[in-house]
Amino acid sequence: MRALLDEIKKTIVFLGKTTEEGKIQFYATGFLVNIQNIFHLATAKHVVVDPRTGKFVDSGMLAYFNLKDGRIGPRSIDEIKGNFGVNWIFHENKDVDIAIIPFGLDPQKDDVKIIPDNMFLATDRLFELYDVFFLSYQPGIQPQKKISPVIRNGTISLINDDKTFYIDASAFPGNSGSPVFLKPSPIRFDEGGISIGRDQLGGKFIGIIGEYLPYQEVAISTQTGRPRVVFEENTGLSKVWAVTFIKEIVESDIFKQQLDKVVKK
Repeated sequence: MRALLDEIKKTIVFLGKTTEEGKIQFYATGFLVNIQNIFHLATAKHVVVDPRTGKFVDSGMLAYFNLKDGRIGPRSIDEIKGNFGVNWIFHENKDVDIAIIPFGLDPQKDDVKIIPDNMFLATDRLFELYDVFFLSYQPGIQPQKKISPVIRNGTISLINDDKTFYIDASAFPGNSGSPVFLKPSPIRFDEGGISIGRDQLGGKFIGIIGEYLPYQEVAISTQTGRPRVVFEENTGLSKVWAVTFIKEIVESDIFKQQLDKVVKK
């Protein structure tokens, strides 16, 4: 498990900007994947596009990751777009909260790992009560010398018909875009029954954290009968967009066209 975690941690990048005072300000999580031998950065769509206006909000965004010389290295999303002539690719369903863009890496200098596409596990292999974990940037825990994501455990609580699912694990602002993995387990159950001792699914990549599920309670004025205050709490459930949606993005014409352009360069 230790070796698996060490590998997975290196797939995580923190997304943020540099303030006018020269300080790094993180605000979201991303991760690196290998799709058809091209490195890509993936995160939640709402991190790069304002869901209210539909406009891009990634101007000045930097992706931060560890370098082999012990420093933290930033990479500009604006430069990636300009140098390679690429952009974020989304699902044809505008509600799907996933964004993917090609991402250049230097294997000699960058201390990172990539989630290979053969590690993707489709929703039809998942069952409620499976244990999971995800890795994130957590506000309040600022990295001192290296990018070190926090690790949260959870359980698949509900698999929806639309290929999303909820996990019993709290997510907070900053966790958006985190990759979710199946936790290794000595016992697995599926449609064929229970298997013990041979877990071939542990460590598989299964989805992306979108948002937490809130519970809202409205305070009504006794005088006017109108809502006055809305109290909102985190239910502890987080919505995950399954890797099935990534596969559908990869199979789209717009993704293939951009991939061809990158390969030719």
